[in-house]
Amino acid sequence: MKLSHLLISATLLTGLGAMAQTAPATETAGTTPGMKASGPMQKMRDMMAKRHAQHLEELKASLKLKPEQESQWTTFAASMKLHSPEQHRMAMADMDKLTTPERIDKMSAMKTQRDAEMQKHGEATKAFYASLSDEQKKTFDQRTSKFMHRMGDEHHGGHGHMMHKS
Repeated sequence: MKLSHLLISATLLTGLGAMAQTAPATETAGTTPGMKASGPMQKMRDMMAKRHAQHLEELKASLKLKPEQESQWTTFAASMKLHSPEQHRMAMADMDKLTTPERIDKMSAMKTQRDAEMQKHGEATKAFYASLSDEQKKTFDQRTSKFMHRMGDEHHGGHGHMMHKS
């Protein structure tokens, strides 16, 4: 994975909680619209959403934003919205009915869309970062670097197919 992609991903993790605070309940296959899914996966998603919201609240509190920075924070936090697992499943639906060239084209289109979203997240982060004072930037860098270290650990040892740390 490219370093720039990791940087954007780390920044993305920082802002995930913004949408977790206001996101509607997710639905899973087998539920009707409006019904909240239950079971272990939903509990895990709820726990992760709560944790992301807590991280975001802690970041905001540690930055000690001034009233004039609130709109930039809101824009930054809103830009961090992620797709739900259900949206991913919908995008992947009927993949097995496509020919190999069609699957390749669909996967390429999905990658292009993800890349555009990552670019949007990165630009929103840069814009918010530019609104911070030097002290706030230092705090932001320190707080968000923790996420990057965790991600690096996951990508270099958390999975059997990835490179393991010595």
